[in-house]
Amino acid sequence: MVSGELDLTGLRRVYGRPGSRLFYTAVCRNARHWGWTEPGQSKWRCWRAQRQLEGVLGRKLSLPAGSRVLDAGCGAGVVAREMAKRFGLRITGVDVLDFHVREARRLSERAALEDRTTFSWGDYHDLEFADGSFDGAYSMETLVHSYDPARALAELHRVLRPGGRLVLLGPIGAPRDELGAEGRAVLDPYLDAMVFPGAKQYDTRSLNDLLAGAGFRVEEALDATARYRPTSDALYAYFRVPYALLRLFGPAERWLNMRSVVEMYKVRDYVSWYVHTAVKP
Repeated sequence: MVSGELDLTGLRRVYGRPGSRLFYTAVCRNARHWGWTEPGQSKWRCWRAQRQLEGVLGRKLSLPAGSRVLDAGCGAGVVAREMAKRFGLRITGVDVLDFHVREARRLSERAALEDRTTFSWGDYHDLEFADGSFDGAYSMETLVHSYDPARALAELHRVLRPGGRLVLLGPIGAPRDELGAEGRAVLDPYLDAMVFPGAKQYDTRSLNDLLAGAGFRVEEALDATARYRPTSDALYAYFRVPYALLRLFGPAERWLNMRSVVEMYKVRDYVSWYVHTAVKP
């Protein structure tokens, strides 16, 4: 991918291949994110962990019912529907993959939530909304797909009203200068395969600076690695053997998201998970 371009071909490969779509539907109930496990809870209940992570997002947004919120990279709209149902928010979801938008609309209509959730094609680097359109915004593990995180954050800042809240959830790599050649040799093939260019452009030290540079005041940078890892451990245990068999006997590249859950475990020493909460002054 040329720097500064959206890698739609790569994203379609990751999310659109039949194996990946079946994996998301059958295993993740249409969600495209990891989970949050509290101390003492079983790591094996991955669906519960996903719902709990969505609850963390809603509480960090901390917005009254009826607030207008942007979902930047909405996937099939699972998170948007949870924000609408559980927190009474009015969600506008955008995604660069047309089949995600169609699926999000279909599932929201089936859930009778089309009055509180709307979905359209949109690129969070260049949003077609007026300044100050939203009370809040979030990225559920999608900023890693950004080819220009500073530009994406500036756009999110622009479309928020003064006082608007932003929550970013997802994986963050260790600082590049700390990885060394050995760490990069392990981590970078995973980032490239999953189309995570953003993960090479910010890290656990620099994301706060990017947020500040976009005009945000960082309210909290929560290291949530211990809450995320149980889901990663469980999914690795579930799928390492099936994925190994696919690699041995079949077209494993059709199952890139099974590869993701297996290889995330393998790169875990080089990745942290954070929840950033920021405010537009």
